[in-house]
Amino acid sequence: MPMIRVKPLAVLAQYAPELDADGCYAVPYKPSLTIAEALEQMKLSETHVKYSVMVDNRRKKPDDLLEDGQTLMLMPLLAGG
Repeated sequence: MPMIRVKPLAVLAQYAPELDADGCYAVPYKPSLTIAEALEQMKLSETHVKYSVMVDNRRKKPDDLLEDGQTLMLMPLLAGG
């Protein structure tokens, strides 16, 4: 079955449902699946943590298309002062 893996890092992991042993959440892949659609399944929009998305070590936008087998890395944005 075609899948996308989403790996939430740091504090974002507590908002993700059903992580596997590698700390990833599996999302079924379909042609023309966008990053935003994949993340909707995780309900991360319900968090107040801002994050960036990386695919293949490149920053991506929510409307970018995904390919079968890719892994999304979700990294919380850091603030400091």
